[in-house]
Amino acid sequence: MVTAPVPEHARAGGASVANVLMLGTAEWDSPIATNQHYVARELAQTANVTFVESLGLRRPTLRRDDVVRMASRVRRAVGDRQTPAQRPRPAGARIVSPLVLPVHRTPTYPVNRALLRRATGDWLNSARPRVLWTFTPVTYGLEQSADLVIYHCVDLLATFPGVDAVAVGRGERSLSSRTAVAIATSTAVREHLTATGFPRVELLPNVADVSVFTAASRPAGERRPTVLFSGNLTPHKLDMPLLESIARAVRGRGELLLAGPLAAGGGSFDAQLRQLEDLGARHLGVLTPDQLAEAAGTCAVGVIPYAINDYTRGVSPLKCFEYLSSGLAVLSSPLPTVAELARTNRHVTVADAADLPAHLPDLLRPVDDAVVRARMASAAEHGWEGRGALLRDLLVTELAGGR
Repeated sequence: MVTAPVPEHARAGGASVANVLMLGTAEWDSPIATNQHYVARELAQTANVTFVESLGLRRPTLRRDDVVRMASRVRRAVGDRQTPAQRPRPAGARIVSPLVLPVHRTPTYPVNRALLRRATGDWLNSARPRVLWTFTPVTYGLEQSADLVIYHCVDLLATFPGVDAVAVGRGERSLSSRTAVAIATSTAVREHLTATGFPRVELLPNVADVSVFTAASRPAGERRPTVLFSGNLTPHKLDMPLLESIARAVRGRGELLLAGPLAAGGGSFDAQLRQLEDLGARHLGVLTPDQLAEAAGTCAVGVIPYAINDYTRGVSPLKCFEYLSSGLAVLSSPLPTVAELARTNRHVTVADAADLPAHLPDLLRPVDDAVVRARMASAAEHGWEGRGALLRDLLVTELAGGR
């Protein structure tokens, strides 16, 4: 299903640069906005963008959240307009909800290829230049109809539980010979793409919508001794013993707040949440960006208590810059991307799980407005205003080079 078609139209500063087909790895209305949502928004300022929702790299189960997600996809695919949009659609963008089989192997290839080509027919028949900007390597040959292909890899996809690593690996090997430029959001991802055979890989770590968080930041005198974690509450990403240690360290000194959806593709988190609530933590639920910014603006510390595993070694958490732009100190487990940032940003502390909770008493102490402003300033260059301009320039440059 495609939302109401948007004709190719003039943007501020001139005509549309291109017709961009963006293959995502999430639903457009997924609870937390990720890199792909922001890239679609930024490119839509100068291009016609068709955002294709996830093709289902992770095989679904009979868990309630998977069943609800599949039912929702069917409703959108058949044109149900009763459910209001959760995330604004950029002007000049449309959303495609393809019905494909969530199995990406040889037997299903012809069926899925036909279904996907039918769902993206408007782009396939659109005027040139046509661009495939894909966050998934499973493309079913759509790159053959593109004048330019960009692979935007934000995770080591094949290492996530339930994801078809064979399909991911096969897709990346195929794309490596057809992609003009691959974008990696971490050093680990860049090394993986280079080893896979991509001839040109640009390193662009994740950034955040810093202006939204900076606007909601409160003065130092209005801060509470509160520790915030925002993000998907999923066992595969989070170090549960570490979270419990954080809750114990905060208890009696302040509060641990959790903001985000439960179990986004990594198994149930219900039991773990009950344990944390027994230790005094409070779950705020799923917040809009504005609501999250309001909550963060009153806190003291933002934590990134990730487990260290094959998947998380490749992540580049944009929440790091959300925290900083809210005026928070950042305390993280030793993720490579955050450890690299900590070497040049004194407001970011990285520690092993055994030592991390011991940093909280100092970080929860009151600070003055100068410290809050310094934290915010350290995030200023890591926002979507600058990154969006860079990606739009990249698109223009690559199209010119292709011609």
